Amino acid sequence: MLPGIKQFLLKGPCLLLLTALASQELHAQHSHGRRNTIVFDYESVPAHDEVLAAAPGDLILRFSEYVRLVKLTLSAEDRVKVPIPFVYDVNASRVFIQEIPELQDADYYTAEWSALNADNVLMFGYFCFSFGPDARVPTSIIDARVFPDRPF
Repeated sequence: MLPGIKQFLLKGPCLLLLTALASQELHAQHSHGRRNTIVFDYESVPAHDEVLAAAPGDLILRFSEYVRLVKLTLSAEDRVKVPIPFVYDVNASRVFIQEIPELQDADYYTAEWSALNADNVLMFGYFCFSFGPDARVPTSIIDARVFPDRPF
């Protein structure tokens, strides 16, 4: 075999393999976006975008099917994490009630959650709420944010 052809055959499959791996890597990165792959119903208390008169004492999630809640976080204005005593429970349920500490004044709060259904499919979501006499609808605050054209 000619040295050039042998070198091409060795490089050709390697290049194809690298190209295939690179495209799979890109595909994997895109599939990690904020998109659920199944349809399910849930509701939260407080409801998404709810404006409350006073701070809630707990967060409630109700699902249309039995799930295992694997993550529940709370943050003020999407920046400051609020420590909550969430502990993963291996038992599935349709209703989860999480006590939360006394909340400080903030424009809004965001609760993010993740759960596994009976088929171990990961589902996730979030809900925002605000409270107090001058509280505004959280998404109106979020949508009004102005970001620089170039962050660097």
